[in-house]
Amino acid sequence: MKIWTGYGSEHSMNLVLIGKFKQARDAENVESLLLKLRDQAVEDYTYTSSHLPPADQRFSDAMMSLLRANELNTLSPADLEQFAFDHNLDREGERITIKTDEADVSAFIKVFVEEGARVEVYSAHDYPEEQAD
Repeated sequence: MKIWTGYGSEHSMNLVLIGKFKQARDAENVESLLLKLRDQAVEDYTYTSSHLPPADQRFSDAMMSLLRANELNTLSPADLEQFAFDHNLDREGERITIKTDEADVSAFIKVFVEEGARVEVYSAHDYPEEQAD
């Protein structure tokens, strides 16, 4: 019999990321952008998960087109995978809230900052939602 020991990262981060934009229209545009990034990242991630070599080792043509069209120059190929991870996005007026159990939210922060948002990140474990506002 073999006993395996190892490190697991099953601990939930329970992160909350809030982007506050100057106008509701700005938040609406960023929400649309994030949904497009999510959809493309899911498609790209599914493709690379099938063990087939991607045509471009850095970005798919569709993702590169999306990044260029939106002038998102700070995102790396490693960042893009974050959009495919499980997260909840909610927009109210000029505010977008993203909740996730993932530790790395740098891609979302980059998009928020590039689009002019004021950003707040905290753990809902330490600051339950009723205390956050």
